[in-house]
Amino acid sequence: MATPRRPLGPVSGNSIRKKELTPYKRGQIVGAAQLGASNVEIAVTLNTPESTVRSTLRADIQRLNGESIRRSGRPKTWNDYYVRRLVRLVRAQPKLTYTQVRKELGWTYSDSTLKRMLEPSGIRNWRAKRRPHLTEIHAQKRYDWCKARLNWTLAEWRQYMWSDECSAERGKGKTGEWCFRTAAEKWEPRMVQTYSKSRDISVMVWACFWFIEGQIRRSELYLLDRDFEAKKHGYSARSYLQVLDDQMPRCWEPGLIFMQDNAPIHMARAVQDWFIEMGIPLTDWPPFSPDLNPIEHIWHHLKKLVLNTHPELEGMGKGEEAIQALEQALIEAWNALPDSLFEQVADSMPYRVAAVVKAKGWHTKY
Repeated sequence: MATPRRPLGPVSGNSIRKKELTPYKRGQIVGAAQLGASNVEIAVTLNTPESTVRSTLRADIQRLNGESIRRSGRPKTWNDYYVRRLVRLVRAQPKLTYTQVRKELGWTYSDSTLKRMLEPSGIRNWRAKRRPHLTEIHAQKRYDWCKARLNWTLAEWRQYMWSDECSAERGKGKTGEWCFRTAAEKWEPRMVQTYSKSRDISVMVWACFWFIEGQIRRSELYLLDRDFEAKKHGYSARSYLQVLDDQMPRCWEPGLIFMQDNAPIHMARAVQDWFIEMGIPLTDWPPFSPDLNPIEHIWHHLKKLVLNTHPELEGMGKGEEAIQALEQALIEAWNALPDSLFEQVADSMPYRVAAVVKAKGWHTKY
């Protein structure tokens, strides 16, 4: 006499149809079949249609851990020829919008379909990076300058004094904020990162840093004075000469090479004559190359530190008191920056130079 089989679960006449089985339920079906239960017995015991039991057992060998097999979905309305046309177009004109792509190709595909067509090639629509405009001549000069220094050692780079000016505007330096919210909360005030459209108070500062016997040295953070004899009362070569007269006698030592970019106030005849008279050697500098000046990275950290340590600046209005508070905050932040940060950015010069050479003089990530 056959041994009666033990029921596999509660029996109910209310079958649940057209619902995806869980991996656990599929495991029950397969396990019961392996124990010798018939399809009908499994269907009754597990309250599952017999057709579902059959299809589950038939497809079991194709599944991984009982997970659902990926369905083919809606058939594609394009083929490899369409994909090649799309890839050729966006390679040739990478700044087209999806609307322009559709117009160029005469297609009606949605943005999401175009994205899927480009996925296998690894091409996605990214926000373009912002960099100074370069011409072929600029790129060639950058390439030549860096190629001549491609094999320089850290000791050679540490002969440079890195200098620059920076307009430090209150509130600048904020990083993008993230927030936990639902889709419906997108426009709630507490979920939005705001910014001011009007120009805020700002301070123009100058600084430089260098190595002496392997140790980082830095100048004071100098607050530039506007030249009220200049057009628009801006910063002129006279403003820059005041910086040099005040700082360089205390900073420069024989053996150091001074670096400054090609800003008009740096290239003025009076400034060039000043360096000749003082006997301070200047390096030549390729055009439009903030990515080669490591102090540019320092400015980012300076502004960020001011934001973190002096949040009270945001509510101080735009009067003289607020300007003086911003100036003091910048000086404090400059003095608080760690020497390790200056060492790190200065010693990145071999990588910066190599990046420009690799890019044939064009833009880099720095």
